[in-house]
Amino acid sequence: MFTEITWATYLRLVAALLFIYYTLLILKFYFPQIRTSFSSIAPGLTADDSVTAYNDTTEDKGRLTSSGSFTAVESGNDYEIIEEIVERVKSVLQHAADSTMATDEVLSSFRTILSDYPVLAKSTFRPSINEFIASESGLSGFPDITQEMVAQLWQTV
Repeated sequence: MFTEITWATYLRLVAALLFIYYTLLILKFYFPQIRTSFSSIAPGLTADDSVTAYNDTTEDKGRLTSSGSFTAVESGNDYEIIEEIVERVKSVLQHAADSTMATDEVLSSFRTILSDYPVLAKSTFRPSINEFIASESGLSGFPDITQEMVAQLWQTV
C-alpha cells in the first residue's frame, strides 16, 4: 500500500504520537501535582511557585478565625486534610484520657473538628473517618461512641 514508508519509520511515528498523546494526557490530569513537586525541588522558579512551596511547608495547614476556632485551609488534597483530622482526633482523645472528660464533651470536640472540614462531609472518605473516630474512641476508653453517633455529628456540619 505505502511503499515509501518502512515499518521502522511507521513504528517511530506511532511511538512519537503516543508519547505526545500520553504526555498531554498526564499534564492535563496531573499538572497541579507536577507543579508542586517541581516547586519543592526548586522553589525559586516563579513567584507563584515559591508562594505555593511556602504554603505547603507550613505546619499548621489552617488558620484561626476571629472567634478563635480553627478552620482548615482548602488545599485540594483530601489525604492531607484526613491526616490533620487524625492528628486532631488523637490529640482530643489524649487530652480526654488525661483529664477524664465526659463522653458528651468528647463528642462536642469531635463536632468542632468535623465542622472545620465541611469538604469531607460529602467525601467518599466519610465512612472511613467515622470508623476511625469510633475505633480510636473505643481504644481510648470511650466504648460508647459508635459510628452512628459520629455520623450524626456530620449532620450539624
